[in-house]
Amino acid sequence: MAIDTRDVVVAEARRLFFQYGFRKVTMDEIAAAARMSKKTVYALFPAKDDLIRAVIETILAPTLGRIAGLIKNEKTVAGFFAGSIAVFHGFSQAISEPMVSDMRTMPDIWREVEARRLKVFLGLREVLERGKRSGEIRPDLHIDLFLKIFVLMVNAVGNPAVMMELNLRPSELADQVHGIFFRGIMNKAPEKGGAA
Repeated sequence: MAIDTRDVVVAEARRLFFQYGFRKVTMDEIAAAARMSKKTVYALFPAKDDLIRAVIETILAPTLGRIAGLIKNEKTVAGFFAGSIAVFHGFSQAISEPMVSDMRTMPDIWREVEARRLKVFLGLREVLERGKRSGEIRPDLHIDLFLKIFVLMVNAVGNPAVMMELNLRPSELADQVHGIFFRGIMNKAPEKGGAA
C-alpha cells in the first residue's frame, strides 16, 4: 500500500509541533523532515494554518470520536465520566505544552476546536437522560440548565490560556473539573451526625 504524501507531511509536522510548538517550526523544516520539497508541502497545504488544522484534526478527531462513543454506548453516568477522564489522559499524551502555549496565539483555530468540542458535549444530554431514567442522578436535575453551566464552565477553563495559567495538562484539568463539578468539593463524606 502506497504511503499518502499528505499523511507523511502531517505526521512529520505533528512530530515537530509536539516537540517545538506550532510557531517555532517552519514549513522548510517540515518539508526537510518529510523529505520533500517545500513546493510539494505548499501544494498540499497552501498556508501553515492549513497544516496546523490538519495536525489538530489528527488529535481531535479520535478524542471527540471516543467521547461520542461513550455518549452513545456507556450505560451509566459514572461510567461515562470515568471513560471521559481516560480519553483526556490519552489526549494529554498527544498534545505538548509548547502546542498548548501556542494555541493561545491562534484564536481562530481555537474557536474551531471549541465549536467541535461543544457539538460533541451537547450529546451529554443523552447520558443525563439515561441517568435520570435509571435513577443514577437526581430526578429534579434540570438538564438544560446543567448543560448550559457545563458548557460555560468547559469554555471558561478548558482553554489553553487557563491551562497555562494554572500549569495544568489537559488530563489534569479534566480530573480537577470532574472532581469539582461532579463529585463536589468535599474531601470525604461528612461523618454521621456531623454538619453537611
